[in-house]
Amino acid sequence: MRRDHRPYWMHRFWEQFENAWAGHFLAPHFAEIGRDPKIVLPWAVEVFGPNITAGDHLHIIANRHDPVRLTVWSPQTQSGRISLGDHVFLAPGTRILAAGEIEIGNAALIANKVTITDCDWHSIHDRVDPQPDFKPVKLGRNVWIGDGAFVGKGVTIGDHSVIGARSVVTKDVEPWTIVAGNPARVIKRIDPDAPMKTRSDLFADVEGLDRFMDTAYRQSLDGNSTIGWLRSRLWPARGD
Repeated sequence: MRRDHRPYWMHRFWEQFENAWAGHFLAPHFAEIGRDPKIVLPWAVEVFGPNITAGDHLHIIANRHDPVRLTVWSPQTQSGRISLGDHVFLAPGTRILAAGEIEIGNAALIANKVTITDCDWHSIHDRVDPQPDFKPVKLGRNVWIGDGAFVGKGVTIGDHSVIGARSVVTKDVEPWTIVAGNPARVIKRIDPDAPMKTRSDLFADVEGLDRFMDTAYRQSLDGNSTIGWLRSRLWPARGD
């Protein structure tokens, strides 16, 4: 499909349906969730375990083949938690697995099929231990984790840093740093004096952002009709 054939009313109905579904079925699984989450295909998001919290304007995109999973799996003798800050973005296939503590800072960008875990889940010599060791993981503000990266136990990633696609991160990353590879190593430093925009900047004017997005959808879907959408689904043409 080359473009979106839905009429505007259908886009609005679907968006309201997703919001209602997420509020009714998904939000109760969070210990806390902030204002105005936007979750695409919320039925493909799994939130399991206690003490999972998210700040304002959480944005999750999931799909049937790449669900997003937030999991706290810890024995009763220790209280695991996952904490997502404000304006965090999670792409399809994200897995965040905590036995102890994982903290993700404001405006973090987590790309497709990223895994973040604070535990190996089994030791080399004892693979049935019900209380495996963990080391807390912390991502700072405005951290960007590239496609398919792995962030392991005990890692702290400093503010504004970037993790390259498919990287394996087992050691701390300093702020304003780009790392990549397996194991990840420093590629370059980011100039802290250069202008920087983050996802948090998008929400400085929430009403203005909502108007902008609504106008963009109206314009992009202008001229679409219900009959035209049905035709594109049932009898697609080469130009669709």
